[in-house]
Amino acid sequence: MLNLMIVDDEPIILKGLINIIEKGSTPCSEIVCAHDGIEALEKMQDFRPDLVITDIQMPEMNGLELINEAKSRELCKRFILLTGFDHTEYLRKAIRCKVIDYLLKPINKIELYDVLANVSIEMLGEASARQAPWTGSGPGEKDPTFARIESSGPMSRNVEKIIHYIHENYALDLSLDQIAEHVYLHPNYISSLFRKETGITFIHYLHLYRIQKAKQLMTKHQEMSFHQISEKVGYENVRHFFSIFKKHCGITPGDYRARQHG
Repeated sequence: MLNLMIVDDEPIILKGLINIIEKGSTPCSEIVCAHDGIEALEKMQDFRPDLVITDIQMPEMNGLELINEAKSRELCKRFILLTGFDHTEYLRKAIRCKVIDYLLKPINKIELYDVLANVSIEMLGEASARQAPWTGSGPGEKDPTFARIESSGPMSRNVEKIIHYIHENYALDLSLDQIAEHVYLHPNYISSLFRKETGITFIHYLHLYRIQKAKQLMTKHQEMSFHQISEKVGYENVRHFFSIFKKHCGITPGDYRARQHG
C-alpha cells in the first residue's frame, strides 16, 4: 500500500484528486496534502511518502524545485508531475528529473489509476527482492498468485469474463476501457470488483499473466529475441518489458533464460 502526498496550490484540484483516488479503490493507504513546495518538504520529514503527485506551477517553490530538493534530502524518490499546460519544455525538465509520469489537467482517471497500480507493483517487487532470494517458478508452473486466486473459491461471472478476456487478448494493448466495453460495466466498477474478488488490480494480473507467457517463450524458443518476446506478450517497448519482468521476478529476463538453460 502507498503513502501518497499531493501538492497543489489550488484547493479544488487537491479535493478533486483525493476524491478520484479514494473512489477508485487505488493502493493508497494514506493521503497527505500540501499547498506548496515548502509545506510539502516540512510534512515529508515525518510522513515519508512513497509517492508524491505535485503541480509544476506553484508560488514560493515550483514542482520541479520541490522534486530536486526532496531527492537531495532523500525524503522521497517517486514523483508524478501535474500541469495544465502541455509544454515541451516542461516535458524535457520532467525527464531530467526522472519522474514516473507527467499528467495533464484535467486528470484522466484511468491513466492515474494505472500509474498508481504500477508504482504499487514496483514497491512489491522491490520488497520481495529484498526479503528473499529468487526461487523462480519454471515455465510450466503457475505464478503463486494465480494458484491463490483459483483456490479462493468461485468468482462472479463478470470477473471470470474479465480473466478469460485477458487470457485471450494479453498480447494486445489492453485497458480497463476495453474490458468495460466487453462486459458492459463502468471501468471504475470493474476495477473495484476485480480487486475485491482477486486481491490484486487488473493491471497487476495482466502483468503477471504476460510474464508467465514470456517465461514459456524464453524456455521453448531459445532463438527468439527479447524484442520478439516482448511484442508477443503485449509490450511494444522492450525496456518496459525488462522493467516489469524484474519488478515481479527479481531478476532480468536474460538471467531467467540463463538459469533455465544453464
